[in-house]
Amino acid sequence: MRRQLRLSLLLSTALIVPMACSSSTTPGPDGGKAGKDGGAGTGGGGTAGGTAGADAAAGTAGTTDGPMDVPQDGGDGGLTGPALRGQYLVNNVLGCSGCHTPQKAGGGGPDLTKFLSGVECFAKDTAGLCLNSANLTNDATGLMKLSDQQIKDAFTMGVFPGAADAGTQYLFANMPYYQFANLSSDDASAIVAYLRTVTAVAHMAPANGGMFATRPTSAQWTPVTLAALPSPAAAATDGGADGGGDAGTDAAATEAGTDGGTSASVSNGKYLAALVCSTCHTVNTSATAPFQLDATKAYQGGKEFTTTITVAADGGTDAGADGGTDAGADGGDAGPTTISKKIMSANLTPDMTGLKDWTPAQIVTAIKKATDEAGRTICSPMRSLPNITDQDALDIANYLKAIPPVTNAITETCE
Repeated sequence: MRRQLRLSLLLSTALIVPMACSSSTTPGPDGGKAGKDGGAGTGGGGTAGGTAGADAAAGTAGTTDGPMDVPQDGGDGGLTGPALRGQYLVNNVLGCSGCHTPQKAGGGGPDLTKFLSGVECFAKDTAGLCLNSANLTNDATGLMKLSDQQIKDAFTMGVFPGAADAGTQYLFANMPYYQFANLSSDDASAIVAYLRTVTAVAHMAPANGGMFATRPTSAQWTPVTLAALPSPAAAATDGGADGGGDAGTDAAATEAGTDGGTSASVSNGKYLAALVCSTCHTVNTSATAPFQLDATKAYQGGKEFTTTITVAADGGTDAGADGGTDAGADGGDAGPTTISKKIMSANLTPDMTGLKDWTPAQIVTAIKKATDEAGRTICSPMRSLPNITDQDALDIANYLKAIPPVTNAITETCE
């Protein structure tokens, strides 16, 4: 099969708030990274597929809501302090624009004149009825009238801020609040500080329809705490490359070769991996709500997604007897075709079935460019984080190389 892993990025079925992920037939947050065997990736905010009423079920089962690249909003605008940190998290790590910035009419990328002002019908239920993403700008139709605490409760707890007289209501889990529950208090406040600076855009979305017309009265997802996720394995005592010359006694950096894998680096990597990798690379504990990631299988991959890839129409194989032309029986190239395929997210633990043979630098490249160790594009729903800092990407790599290895061979890939 030709390695043409061109992604089908369908905003119409993306997820609600931050990073968009793919919907699949797996009931749970299918957002984020899947890809080839061992393909490292960053996880995204979670959609889960196809279970009516589970927030994670945005879009028709069996379709892909691929994430789009996160645009910039024109530089830092002179921001400093917490707002500058919030801008970095919103635009370069969490990917909020992917679900909250509409596309230009007729294509051509995100409409930055409507940056973070919400997307109408960005996700659909199985009947084709719509869910709209929220206006996150500092306008009366957006966040202006909400308190800082209401905003934080929305993206970290899923509490819908507009239901004071109707009892507590919750956001649909297309907004991965269960993942962002691990944001530190300072970072959550920084996000709010930044959103207060975003140019106000007046945009009142129409009412949600279908299964999205009535908001949940309880959280559909239970978050997994940072403490429940894997801690670094004890270091080897054979002088493993922990960057310290201490015979490998630094428990935060193993013999996996995590250059500079200091305790601080691995700790930051654990924090960031929880925010951007965990949802897609960890299976769920249950197929029904309330959903929760299985922390005992964190980062071991195996979560199912349905993605769209482009292959030779005749199923020809590159470098085969036809010289790689993918020619059919008539000697002609039938041309490519687009197919849907079930895949599983990659094992990100440092096992032979995961990242054991990957260097930290290769993992950094996968995070920033969505390419594997051989330079090939990792298929959707993997999304790149091109503007995450090199150090933050390296910290994630150091953490993934430091956690205990677990054997989990991934059988459903884009190959």
